[in-house]
Amino acid sequence: MTEDSNTTLSETAERQEAKRLIDSLMDSPETFSQADIYTLLNVDKANPDDPFCGDEPIDTSDLKSLMLRIFDQNENFKFDNAYTGYLGILNNWSQGRRNKRFFKKIRTGVAGKRIVAEGDSWFEHPVVRDVIDWLNELGEKEYSIYSIARGGDFLTNILEEREYITELSLLRPEVFLLSAGGIELVNGRRVALMVEKNSPFVTEKFKQTHPLVRDVLIRDDLDREQKDILIHGLSYLTKEYFVMLSVLELSYKYLIKQLRKKFKDLRIYTHGYDYTVPSFQKGPGVIKYLINLIGGNGHHFKEPMMLREINDPFDQRAISFAMIHLFNEVMINIARDPIFGDKVYHIDCRGYARDNDWHDELHLKPKSIKRVAETYLEAMRSTDADKKVFLVRHIAAQRGEKVSLENTRYSTKAR
Repeated sequence: MTEDSNTTLSETAERQEAKRLIDSLMDSPETFSQADIYTLLNVDKANPDDPFCGDEPIDTSDLKSLMLRIFDQNENFKFDNAYTGYLGILNNWSQGRRNKRFFKKIRTGVAGKRIVAEGDSWFEHPVVRDVIDWLNELGEKEYSIYSIARGGDFLTNILEEREYITELSLLRPEVFLLSAGGIELVNGRRVALMVEKNSPFVTEKFKQTHPLVRDVLIRDDLDREQKDILIHGLSYLTKEYFVMLSVLELSYKYLIKQLRKKFKDLRIYTHGYDYTVPSFQKGPGVIKYLINLIGGNGHHFKEPMMLREINDPFDQRAISFAMIHLFNEVMINIARDPIFGDKVYHIDCRGYARDNDWHDELHLKPKSIKRVAETYLEAMRSTDADKKVFLVRHIAAQRGEKVSLENTRYSTKAR
């Protein structure tokens, strides 16, 4: 048998194993492990100096197919929210405006450190002030920011388009900011596919078996009441949520591996959303009207839960608490994964925003989003190589804001 034949057989075997692991994830997310992710990404954790063995047995089409399978969507589904309709027009206008500012600073010869921002509406909201707007203002003398973020964009689409690779190669920034995954969770009322009244999925055995859930419940970083509401929220979640969570982790690690292979000195900062408030409330004013014209308050969390006859506001908040909490825990695990070295960090928004700090179910008001931007600046200025996670509520407290460092509004006493 020739060497080429052996290679072909080896590649076929790797591909077959990848398909087996993908099918296993779809069937039993509680048994899907970090070792399985490393196999799918072709990572050798035992070799920390050079953990990336070569090409992966999966590609972006596999990740896209996985996301479609979770929600029973066919191959014709378009991940193009950010490029069509009013939102697409507004995204193009806003992105062009801020990137014109970037090149204007480049022409002065004193642009400071360069940043490329990729992601969703926390980085690019054409109607309200977002994180990048505040970073441009607060970090004016330190940074120049080029944005390819688009409100409503999917992580799935970001991976397929690979625009970030093109711009990183051209611009050679020191920093890459990434906010993505939220649209995979909330698009098209799909939260309704991930919750069920009296869901039978999260059993006591599941809590002891699923690696992430088990570790979160064992740790003492939540007080008793917060842990109770997390457990209450978990009781409504279905298999689809946990499969999606693993696919998001796999997708993020796939993306970051590509970056670490090509841009070894690039510092990467991921974004974690705050606990949302499921609500139909629209409020007065032009800004509120425009926000609801684009997104529609209540369409992302509250209405999908009500489709499943989950009508109690406390239950709805418990579910959203559990969803957002576990998403952030996944992102923290990614930042701390030794295969990525000391170049990946996470911005954790959990527990900062109060009920009246929200424009809608997804977006914070300017004062609150400013605190998020300040946390990014704190993280980018930090010289502590061991600090991987930066909490918005801690930065707010340092600025003199009265912030409860516990999430007391989610206390079971509030019911």
